[in-house]
Amino acid sequence: MEKICFSNVNVIDVKNACILEQYNVVIAAGKIVSVTAQNEKDTGDMSVKIIDGTGKYLCPGVMDMHVHLVWDGTLADPLTANRMEGPYIAMIRALHNAQDSLRKGVTVVRDVGCNGDVTIFLADAMRKGLTWGCDIIPCGSAITGSCGHVPSLSRIADTDDELVKAVRTLKSLENHAAIKCQWIKVMATGGAAGPEDVGPSMYSYQNLCTVAEEAHRLHMKVSAHALSREGICACIDAGIDTIEHGADIPEEKMDVMREQGQTLIPTLWIYKVLAESKGIVDDYMNQKAKKVVEQQKITFRNAMDKGVRIALGTDAGSPNFGPHPSVYGEMYVMNEYGMSRQEVVKAATITSAEVLGIADAKGSIEVGKDGDVLLLTENPFDTLHAFETALESVYQRGKRIPAFDFQ
Repeated sequence: MEKICFSNVNVIDVKNACILEQYNVVIAAGKIVSVTAQNEKDTGDMSVKIIDGTGKYLCPGVMDMHVHLVWDGTLADPLTANRMEGPYIAMIRALHNAQDSLRKGVTVVRDVGCNGDVTIFLADAMRKGLTWGCDIIPCGSAITGSCGHVPSLSRIADTDDELVKAVRTLKSLENHAAIKCQWIKVMATGGAAGPEDVGPSMYSYQNLCTVAEEAHRLHMKVSAHALSREGICACIDAGIDTIEHGADIPEEKMDVMREQGQTLIPTLWIYKVLAESKGIVDDYMNQKAKKVVEQQKITFRNAMDKGVRIALGTDAGSPNFGPHPSVYGEMYVMNEYGMSRQEVVKAATITSAEVLGIADAKGSIEVGKDGDVLLLTENPFDTLHAFETALESVYQRGKRIPAFDFQ
């Protein structure tokens, strides 16, 4: 693998929310081996391929903490499509979406629900070099109850014994696929993209404790789809690691989240889209999404004020959401709802890496980390649109990814 040097480039320091002006960044054997000021550059190494970064910006690859790679966001009803197509087409669709995401600058995704556990097998195939795409941290099929959310992407478990078996089954699958960063997903409440009620918690507090305790005992982390106040509170008290959507969180529970180190993955943009999709998606989706948007605007602001850790996730692939990736639209809404551009970029990079458990290798431009970087012609701290309109090239572990036509 060739050795490359981004010369005289402005480095996006996501940890400190600043720009390191006129730096040289060297990547060799897939890792960042040097980050030095321009006036310290003279190594005399003639084998390095120089990439002129003058006037440009080098940013760590962005991450999406909440995607469904098997879903096609161009459809009003991807759930029915999944059932009709089956797991083989689902896996090919997931591969297609993983490749498109990488071409557009999304270097890591956490897939939080698929039919047939296909994203675990896809991540394994990528690890073996059989195919390529963004790095996938797979939850496999989600765990849901008999009356729960999106059963087409889930395995059914109702009792504590069934929940323990579901966790152990996922543990076995991820072990065999050599997945080092191991996550599972539980559907704790109903959702907008389903006919079930949002209000009640689909699992009892004791059920959720069983899931969290068994997963943590096996050194796995847990994400929970949780929209309603009842379900969210139960998930927080049970020690679930990430609260997905989290539309209606009481302020006192935000204090608990902060103290326990739990993370909110708000997925704001999808509910705005569904709320504006009257006549395109089923009416129940549209009506439930409108209520969620009202709650999220308040909750998101309160979570920032309370110091709750927030990482970027999108629900990419959801009905009428558009093709993968959805990261940049989520960035715009986070900013619209009050988060600074610097904090948005941080939520999409180093914060996500920390929450996922991969910060030793991903999330920032530092020596020893993977060479997953984006070369931009504009400063994303000035305009978040730089990721879409000013993306010059994408590198995964130091290898340039073929360009993607944004039109």
